[in-house]
Amino acid sequence: MNPFVSVVVPTRDRMPLLREAVASVLAQEHVEWELLVVDDASSDGTSAWVESVGDERVRSIRLDAHVERSAARNRGFAAATAPTVLFLDDDDRLRPSALGNLSSALDGSPLAVAAFGAKEVFDGTGHRKRIPHSRLRLVRPVWDELMAGWFFVSGQVLLRTEAVRAVGGWDESLVVAEDQDLWLRAVGQSPVVLVPHVVLEQRTRSEGVDADAQEEEVRARIVDELPGADRDRAESLIQARRHLRAAGHAFQNERFGDARTELIAATRSAPSLLRSPIWGPQLVLSTAKAAAASLLPGTTGARARHAIKAIRTRAGRNPIEPLPPTQSGTPD
Repeated sequence: MNPFVSVVVPTRDRMPLLREAVASVLAQEHVEWELLVVDDASSDGTSAWVESVGDERVRSIRLDAHVERSAARNRGFAAATAPTVLFLDDDDRLRPSALGNLSSALDGSPLAVAAFGAKEVFDGTGHRKRIPHSRLRLVRPVWDELMAGWFFVSGQVLLRTEAVRAVGGWDESLVVAEDQDLWLRAVGQSPVVLVPHVVLEQRTRSEGVDADAQEEEVRARIVDELPGADRDRAESLIQARRHLRAAGHAFQNERFGDARTELIAATRSAPSLLRSPIWGPQLVLSTAKAAAASLLPGTTGARARHAIKAIRTRAGRNPIEPLPPTQSGTPD
């Protein structure tokens, strides 16, 4: 077997969730793959279960000492044999056509270093929501979007193996924002393929750590290595990110006038975001929503927002444990 994709899954004592992740890889269509499950010193029989799967494409890598997920991913990546790699979290699931869609997109775009698909978040109540993503297949850099805080998870992205190796893999000193660090280093300003299909189902999860300071540090390290013109551009995008996060918090606290002000400030800091297929539509929509809500008398705007959320809940489109303000690509 000569796989085109290596899927690396780090895991630790979460076998019920891991079973779903592995099953989603086994269901992949139209592409040859290998699966490397890195058991990060689990005590629940994870390695034995993986070996019992009975598929030669599935390999277990057992670590006897706990090393955290970046190091675990690097251990799996070191054993990867395919020209492309996808890092899947053990509580997420791939759609059956995920690797096929990402592989065909990347194979057809030789200058691209990665293919980014869309994702859908879900919770334990059956609620689902598609997170904003390009509706068209495009080949373009996404460096501006990344610097401005576009957040996605590793299971959405198929990377060329050589690009990850060229930057030394995952930074094992990071326990948060490690994915953003890898994308900024490995993808940089190179073109990628934006794939409009949903490729990943991401389970909602509580964010126990405020990653903002670490995300700022990751970006500061990138900026320090840039030449003058690129550094100025990066600083403008980082400032836009700060305004976007502030807008997200203002929305959550129903301070719609403040949200509008922050969104306008973000656009002024980095006008290029309006041309982005990822940020542009959401900036326009969110600014319009904030402006409209801020003009309504009293608590009318807040009541309207609650009514919309209630409709989404009844329609099964309001997953619990909402994502951080900039993670969805929209502040609200």
